[in-house]
Amino acid sequence: MPECDLSVVLPCHNAAPFVERSLGELQAYLDSLGVDWEIVVVNDGSTDDTPAILDRCAGERCRVIHQVPNQGKGRAVVKGMMQAGGRIRIFTDIDLPYQLNDLKRCYEQLLAGTDQAVFGNRKLSNSTSETDIPLKRKIGSKVFSTYAGLIIGRYDLDTQCGLKGFSGELAGRLFPLVTTDRFAFDVEIAYLLTAAGLGIGSIPVTLVNNDLSTITVFGSGLRTFVDAAEIWLRKLAGRYDVSALREL
Repeated sequence: MPECDLSVVLPCHNAAPFVERSLGELQAYLDSLGVDWEIVVVNDGSTDDTPAILDRCAGERCRVIHQVPNQGKGRAVVKGMMQAGGRIRIFTDIDLPYQLNDLKRCYEQLLAGTDQAVFGNRKLSNSTSETDIPLKRKIGSKVFSTYAGLIIGRYDLDTQCGLKGFSGELAGRLFPLVTTDRFAFDVEIAYLLTAAGLGIGSIPVTLVNNDLSTITVFGSGLRTFVDAAEIWLRKLAGRYDVSALREL
């Protein structure tokens, strides 16, 4: 893909009510940064009007990839990251759950070169929320965070924060190693980086939208726990080869 300063990858599934608005807001914001940017949207088997809307919004700086049938958020992110051309590549959710300035903060921290990976982290004291989070979601998030920490071997990360950035060089080596197709792919990414001895920077985030989350405690949440357990088993079996990452 042609190189640019920044790629923003957006996995997308059944987002017809808001996808056009999200893309408009994001493009206007990226224009204000004064960088050479692109948006890569990966439509993950949407069954509503999302594909037609995306095709209408597509252009030179907004590329659309149709992934059919639905293969999961993790597979959509991997596909988008591998086809992006940015020297820095950030993924977030199509409903733009975090303040857009958080995206700029992530980009600038990666640009400084002290970190090759930067995760948004809702655990940081200066992270804030402008929307109410249901109690059961808070409890589920805390339980899963502890569970993910056991797998990764560290507890300071916020694996399920939907804002993560990587240098283009790291992304090109990291994402081919990701095997988890659905929501636990973030845990696998964090484990791979940790196993390779690579540092992960954290930034505070401001949650501005929590209404459109596709995670449910007893549906997708249970599947995420099972997928994370499979990551743990692969780890114990020594099935992860992170030698390509250690060369960075």
